Amino acid sequence: MLGAEHPDTIKTRSTIAQSLAGQHKYSEAEMEYRDLLKLYEKALGSEHPSTLGCRNDLAKVLHDEGRYPEAEAEIRDVIKLRDKVLGPEHPNTLDSCYYFVSVLKGQNKLQEAKEFGRRAAQSARKVLGPDHPLTKKYEKLLADLEAKR
Repeated sequence: MLGAEHPDTIKTRSTIAQSLAGQHKYSEAEMEYRDLLKLYEKALGSEHPSTLGCRNDLAKVLHDEGRYPEAEAEIRDVIKLRDKVLGPEHPNTLDSCYYFVSVLKGQNKLQEAKEFGRRAAQSARKVLGPDHPLTKKYEKLLADLEAKR
């Protein structure tokens, strides 16, 4: 009724993709995210926060599938664009950094993972405060990384 490119249709499809990923149906979720990405890029452009959010979700699926090199390339680009569009301390940028740490950790790239873990923890502490749940989440990740020598 609304059409494939209507924002409400896209939001619904995004919810479906998240649900598929939550059910570990990664190949289906990946296909849905790739289709959504085309719609977001067409409707909003490649640097719009919603487009970048879709790319971030796609990277999470690739990570969950164990496709670390692909996830790394995707999330690295998302971080670069979120830095540019939203700023390096925006919560969405920090969220991408958090998932990037997991991708790097999965490839045993611990030094770079620690760098991004520090960035996320320090920025969250500054922007969100020391008691915010995301700050605590990022600090725990960093502590876990630091424990790996």
